[in-house]
Amino acid sequence: MIERIKNILKERGELTGPDAEFYRHEIEETRLMNQGMDYDTAHGAALDKYGVTEFDLYHPDVIESMPEWFGSPWFDYWGISH
Repeated sequence: MIERIKNILKERGELTGPDAEFYRHEIEETRLMNQGMDYDTAHGAALDKYGVTEFDLYHPDVIESMPEWFGSPWFDYWGISH
């Protein structure tokens, strides 16, 4: 994901959609953990702050390229055949 983010920023200069959601989520999650919050709580708080679900954090291309990491709900959410 980090390489994907770097490449998108290099090519387009900005993140959009799930890529932006992933980046924003990770920044907030890290900020909260640096303040002493445990991972699970920080993860949930970051999702809540931006009003997204875990499904919103990964672009369909990422899901398709790593199907072993994502189950049927991810494919269904994005309308990807599997």
